Amino acid sequence: MARGRRKVSTESLDMKIEQQKKVLEKAKAKYEAEKESLAELVKLRNEMRKEELMEAVIKSDHSYEEILAFIKGGESEK
Repeated sequence: MARGRRKVSTESLDMKIEQQKKVLEKAKAKYEAEKESLAELVKLRNEMRKEELMEAVIKSDHSYEEILAFIKGGESEK
């Protein structure tokens, strides 16, 4: 005996579609919030690194030009 496809009403499908849209919207909102949180953390880390680098430059015995040349991969002249 062959089984036929169960008939589903269009109202039932419409309701399921709306429910799925809501689930998707919630997931998207959560994703966007998590993405924003990640961006803030990366920004904070970069700011901390900049401060650390500046402190190292200030405390260094080398000149700004020597440090910059080193960072760029050039030879520092003495």
